[in-house]
Amino acid sequence: MAQLETPRDEVRDRVRQSVYHPMHHPARPGGALTRVTMLAGSLVSAAVGGLLIVVAVRTPAAAGTLFGVHIAVQGVLQLLAVHRSMTASAAVRWLLAAGGVAALPLGAVLFHGWADTVFLLALWTGCGWLLRGLTMAISVTSPSVSHVFVYDDVLNAVIVSAGLFMTAFPFASPEQLARIGGSVLVATAAFEALAAARRHARTLRAID
Repeated sequence: MAQLETPRDEVRDRVRQSVYHPMHHPARPGGALTRVTMLAGSLVSAAVGGLLIVVAVRTPAAAGTLFGVHIAVQGVLQLLAVHRSMTASAAVRWLLAAGGVAALPLGAVLFHGWADTVFLLALWTGCGWLLRGLTMAISVTSPSVSHVFVYDDVLNAVIVSAGLFMTAFPFASPEQLARIGGSVLVATAAFEALAAARRHARTLRAID
């Protein structure tokens, strides 16, 4: 005689199916926003980088306006993604939020032309990129960051290396800084778009 399945057995079976078949879970809202913010960030980097390469930038103030817009927009996107990522630990969310908040005044400094020399412009721009790259690199060491937004190791290395390069390279003129900085932004945008498009768990862990 067949044994009838009780409601408790039914619940237990459903729990087992959810454990052994994780791919059946839908993507969390944070995962969808992750792809959007990463793609938006890549578009901003590509646009600003293209303008720096194409437009004749003759003063630190002109270059600082574009660099400032890029850093501030990236900070806003980081804050937006953290706000929607409710499953991350408080420490990780605070770290990423702090990086996003710190990018806003730094972008304002560059946008308003307060970095009035090539040296200061390169220094503050490099610090902005370092801030973004390091906060992302540190945050991905936590298992709970799997539901925030994860830039793969290559992209983190590119952003940090770009920041170090901008702070150390002896730029001779605003034009040289704009061309090299623009090229770096275009390269970063390509890596960022690739990281957003890939579906491997190690690259985009926000997708269940």
